[in-house]
Amino acid sequence: MSLKNVTIYDIAREAGVSAATVTRVLKNSPSVKEATREKVRRVIDAHGYAPSSVAQDLGSGNTKTIGMILPSIRNPYYADLVSAADAEARSRGYSLWLYQIPPEEEITAGVVGSLIARRLSGAFFIGSFVDVDRPDLRLLLDKLGKYMPIVAICPPREDLGFICMYHNLDGAVRQAVRHLHLLGHRRFAMIGGAERLEDSGARALSFLDELRVLDLPAPPEYGHLGGGDPAAGQQEVLRLMTRLPKEQRPTALLCYNDLVALGALHQLRQMGLRVPEDVAVIGCDNQFFCPFTAPPLTSIDMQTEEHGRSAIRELLSAPKNRSATIVRDASLIIRESCGAKLGWQDRG
Repeated sequence: MSLKNVTIYDIAREAGVSAATVTRVLKNSPSVKEATREKVRRVIDAHGYAPSSVAQDLGSGNTKTIGMILPSIRNPYYADLVSAADAEARSRGYSLWLYQIPPEEEITAGVVGSLIARRLSGAFFIGSFVDVDRPDLRLLLDKLGKYMPIVAICPPREDLGFICMYHNLDGAVRQAVRHLHLLGHRRFAMIGGAERLEDSGARALSFLDELRVLDLPAPPEYGHLGGGDPAAGQQEVLRLMTRLPKEQRPTALLCYNDLVALGALHQLRQMGLRVPEDVAVIGCDNQFFCPFTAPPLTSIDMQTEEHGRSAIRELLSAPKNRSATIVRDASLIIRESCGAKLGWQDRG
């Protein structure tokens, strides 16, 4: 036998024992008689046999692989999460397996079955998969939770038996609105996200409530366009600035994320509007490119990389079917696009 092709079954056959006995010897099990152990060891040493780590992990029920389920890695937010999670997993001897689900699709019995079949050490869900109101979702995740611990970055859900990690955007969004208000802005709009502003999650609800607290008018009914990419930012700015009379146009834009803000900055520039002199812009995610836009983009920092690392730490220390909610604060990173350097101005 060549060294390259030696298998556990070859070792067992030459030693005159079962493959299970060879496995027990490799694991130093006390259940093997000393004479048998020595015989098997002599054959192993003669061939320089080393067991496959993958085979060992499968045999133990631990593949040391974490499944990361997400909509897409094209969004820099998701890419940052994956990169940070991968680094943390590798530092602990684990690897990541990416499972992308297109935005228009959902978690199904087939998806859960595939995750279980891979005998993963845990599942890490990112995106809005677990936010939707589906009666069968609890049953699917309950089933998955019997096989592995689950962590999801999502708003807290008491009816789901896994660890929820989410960003507390309420304080940061309110801080952004108050900051712009102190700079003299009185007409606000939030762009991007869901088709209706009210459906765009915690950040939209906090935005609308803070306007009420400050006794500011709610955004006009201009037919909110949803989306989370630069095209959404372009389209919404175009609608706002062409369909509304000048006295109703917002002087401050809060964007659903930094990609939407990129599109908004581009469209404002195309229309000859200055940022921040004519319109202030604030993004969300604090992506790597924010300091390099023109002007540098003020954004809400959600500590994405630390979120990814801590999710892996929680996952590897969690028992199956553990329920918990872990909150991470967000903060406003002030740069030039909000107009802070201009000071207070009467915006009308």
